[in-house]
Amino acid sequence: MPRKPANPTSPKYKSRLGYEGEYSLLRRFIEVGENGFYAVRTPGSGTGKMAKPDIIAVDKGELLAIEVKSSSKDYAAFSAEQVGRLLKFVERFMIVCPHCGGEIHPKPVAAVRFVGRGWEFIDLSKSEPGSGLFVRWRPDGR
Repeated sequence: MPRKPANPTSPKYKSRLGYEGEYSLLRRFIEVGENGFYAVRTPGSGTGKMAKPDIIAVDKGELLAIEVKSSSKDYAAFSAEQVGRLLKFVERFMIVCPHCGGEIHPKPVAAVRFVGRGWEFIDLSKSEPGSGLFVRWRPDGR
C-alpha cells in the first residue's frame, strides 16, 4: 500500500484518507466470511455527476448503498449533492424478485469513519433529496 502523504492539508492526503476509510469498511463486510455479508467498492464515485455510491454491500442479506466519509475531526458533512446522488441511485437501482416479482432497492446509508475512534452509520431512507447531512462523533454511541 502506498505511503500516506505527509501534509494533512494536501488534496492527496484527504484523498488517501477517504480511500482508506472505504477500504476499511469494505474489509469489515468481507471478513465476516459468511453468506449474506459482502461488499464491492465503486471507484470514482465522488467524481462527475453519475449517481453511484462508494460501496454496494449486502449485510445479513439486506442490500445497502453506502456513501463513506473519513474524518480526523469530531464531525463530517455530506453535501446536499452527495445525499441527492445517493438517493437517486437507490431509486434507480432495482432488482426484481424472481419469485414474487417484488422490487428490491438498496437502503441508502451514510457511513463516517472517525479516524482512531470508530464508525457512525446513518440510514438515509427518510431523507429529502435537497438536504445535506452533518454528523458529529458521539463517543457514547447514542
